[in-house]
Order: sequence, then structure tokens, then C-alpha cells
Amino acid sequence: MSAGQAIDYRFDPVAACDMCGASPDQFTLLGERMNRSQGLNPRAASGVTVPVKQCRNCELIFADPQPVPPRFEDHYGEPEDYWDEDYFADEPGYFEAEIATAKRLLAFRDGMRALDIGAGIGKAMKAMTCAGFDAWGFEPSAAFRAAAIERNGVAGDRLAHAAVESADYPPEQFDFITFGAVLEHLYSPSSAIERALGWLRPGGIIQAEVPSSRWLISRLVNLYYRLSGTKFVTNISPMHRPFHLYEFGLASFQKHGRRAGYGVDEHRFMVCSIPHVPRLLHPPLRWWMRRKDTGMQLSLFLRKTGPGAIPSTAAPARSTR
Repeated sequence: MSAGQAIDYRFDPVAACDMCGASPDQFTLLGERMNRSQGLNPRAASGVTVPVKQCRNCELIFADPQPVPPRFEDHYGEPEDYWDEDYFADEPGYFEAEIATAKRLLAFRDGMRALDIGAGIGKAMKAMTCAGFDAWGFEPSAAFRAAAIERNGVAGDRLAHAAVESADYPPEQFDFITFGAVLEHLYSPSSAIERALGWLRPGGIIQAEVPSSRWLISRLVNLYYRLSGTKFVTNISPMHRPFHLYEFGLASFQKHGRRAGYGVDEHRFMVCSIPHVPRLLHPPLRWWMRRKDTGMQLSLFLRKTGPGAIPSTAAPARSTR
């Protein structure tokens, strides 16, 4: 590690893959990630670097050792600092597709209870309430929670100030739980899913959207770095915005689900944006990413198994590509 980091991180070695439990002898070293944007010539930049590895058993990508800040707020301060102002504007159709899929998988009835984990500024809670869910949530950032109440009209008694480790709900209270863009920011996404499963009724649905470890653009950038003779990779960003600690494979959830008690009902690889690439190349890249499931994001709907659970609608998991 080089000197000069802005945050006094603690670096914790990874003893096992967080999602599938594989041992370190099943990790592959991909390269190094800096605590800043690396650009096309990372050798011209300076900063702290951390090794980036991938689990060969489930495709999870992560830093090893993991850089852990002293406080949560060291990564996530004021919402206005983290998001552009446009993010706070009303967005027709926000979370609409996810709600429609959840309703179909749940055989929805008005008043079904939903929980938004890491509710942010409350946009998904607001959308679920408008769609007929009895929506609740919690948010670990006091500033983000305040923005949800003040700017999106979320009721303060329905949005707790809590982290996934400290939130407290009775068992099997919810029909639908959403993580949104949350799991990649947590140091143990598997533990967060397992805790959420305790709050979910048998047959209930967890929705998650996470960065995919198969993203084509990352692979192309990493190839460029290798051909340039550098050790760097563009995967994750554990020490700078957006503070992504993990990229996930579909197998990450399939294998964790066998241990934790859920199945992947549906999944979809989403192309999303294509940054830092000339627009002329976007159409062929989009075609290839759709064809080969190498888009930026992985969207999943996980069904809790167990006594009284509704049978899974897909075996194996159905792609909605």
C-alpha cells in the first residue's frame, strides 16, 4: 500500500468468499485498484492501491484485504454531495418495473407489506406506497433519512434510522423486501440477505440490483490496462465514489441461496449506460452485451424457501433478458 489516503482505513484480510464461502485458495488476483479514478494512464496517478480478487467458485469480485473506514459517514455524507441535483427530481415510472415483477411473483393483494433496506432519499418507498404496498424502510445515514422525509414526504415513523445490523423487526412480517443498489456497499452482503430473510414470510420476495462481475466494459478496460503493461483493473471502487465493494455473479446468489434458504426466481442482466466509450460504438456493444449477458447491472428476484413457501416459478432461474 502506498501512503497518502484521505481516510484512515483499516485493511482486513478476506478469510472466505462472502457469498459462497469458498476459501482463499479459490481466489484469483485480477489486479490493483486505486483510491481514485485511474483514467487511461494510471501510472501517472498516485494514491493507495488495494488488490482486487475474484472467487472462481461464484464469480464474486472484491478487494482483499478489504479497506474499512472508521465510520459509515466517511463514505456517505450529505445526499447533495453524493447525488446530482437531478436525482432529487420526481421521476415518473421510478421502480415501476420492479414493482410490477414483485406483484406478479407475489400474486399481489393491496396492503401487502414491503420493506426498503437502505431507503436512501425514499423514492422507492414512495413508489411502493403509491402502488398499494404498506411500505416501511430504514436508512443508516441520518442525512439521507432527513432528505427522504423533507424532500419526498416519507413519514418519519415509517423510515427508521438504522443499519441492517441494528434494524429490528418481528419475524416474517414482510411480503416484499428490496435492497435496490445496496448490497455492493455492504461489507457482508450475505449476512444482510440472511437477516432480511428472517423478516420475510415464507414464499416472499427479495429484490436486489447489483453490479455484474461479467460487465463487458470492465473487461475491455482491464484488457487495455494489461496491454499497456500496468497491474491495474477498473473493477469495484472500495475507496472512492460510488464506494462499491463487490461485483456479483449470478452464481453468487445461486450458491448462497442453497445455504441461506432462497432461490433465484428471475434475473436479468441490464446493459445500462456505456461510459467512456465513443457513441458510435454503443449500438454494437449494446447488442453484444444483451446477447452475452455482459451488461453493467444484474437484477434479481429471490424467493424465500421453507415451510409454507410458494414454489419457485423457475428452475433454474428464469432470465428475463
